[in-house]
Amino acid sequence: MGILKQHRRLDDILSTARIVVSQLDLERVLAIVLRKSLDVTGMKAGSIALYDPATNTLRIHAHRGFSRSFLSSRDWPVRPGGLTDRILHAKGITIINDTTNKAFFSNPLAVSEGIKSLVCVPLVHQREIVGVLYVDDFEPRTFEKEGLQELEILASFATIAISNARAYREIQQKAITDSLTGLFNRGCFEDILSRELQRAERHGREFTLALVDVDDFKQFNDRFGHQAGDAALAALGAAIRKSIRSTDLAARYGGDEMAIILPETRLEKAYNLFTRRIKNEIEMEFRTLSAGHSLAVTIGIASYPQDGMTERNLVLAADRALLDAKKHKNKRMIGCAHPVALAAS
Repeated sequence: MGILKQHRRLDDILSTARIVVSQLDLERVLAIVLRKSLDVTGMKAGSIALYDPATNTLRIHAHRGFSRSFLSSRDWPVRPGGLTDRILHAKGITIINDTTNKAFFSNPLAVSEGIKSLVCVPLVHQREIVGVLYVDDFEPRTFEKEGLQELEILASFATIAISNARAYREIQQKAITDSLTGLFNRGCFEDILSRELQRAERHGREFTLALVDVDDFKQFNDRFGHQAGDAALAALGAAIRKSIRSTDLAARYGGDEMAIILPETRLEKAYNLFTRRIKNEIEMEFRTLSAGHSLAVTIGIASYPQDGMTERNLVLAADRALLDAKKHKNKRMIGCAHPVALAAS
């Protein structure tokens, strides 16, 4: 390769690197890096998997050139002695010119996909592994030194960009998260409720709002102290996150009161969910996480559009249902803004 051409390729790589490090959108960063990696190596497929040290697993976040069956399982554990383990502990890139008869290349999905050669670059930022960049081909091949050098340059900038994007995401998350409970904060809840109401109105859908309140929380605080109270609220937040569906959204509304939005859920269905599963699961997890204190919750639920067509009216309806349940707590611990759900149970 001529010197002029080398300079042009290097300028091209550095131009891409500048774009990458200026990006704060993690998915866009990964897509740009992967596309350029395939360009400089001439490979037909590739992926970027991010590493989770807590679970010792990798998950594919960007990919090109693979079949649906290969991508059906995007998470995999790092097994001692396996290819991923070798890659993560290598000091540099791992090059496999021909996977045929390689004992460590035994992943059934990779074998069935027909991957015959690959280059694997560990993404390491400040001595911490953040992921792996893979470029693959479906036939054995050798690799140009220049392409491998460019790949390493891209990988080094990618690690910086990934770290920056993750830090930015964490800052964004903190801005919308209640630090004590780990749920969304009041401001975020109000934004979500407004958007959900607009969406429901636009598409003619229903949704339910639930308010969850800790019983006798003031007495608990007075008896055990505010540190124990904070620990109990943190436990409640964790219990709610674990108990609700993936489509539901939970927030700390204020004090010891939490709010849960159940999209596209009628009041009757929400009532049945809370009576049959969610309330019991919250309380069981709540007791476990709050050092065995026999804390219980009362819940009030209201639905759009029957119980309110504005954010304010819907919250007031759920709050009234909550207060009604507290008055009749010997009979029921879940209050409904209208009696249909009670009759349906």
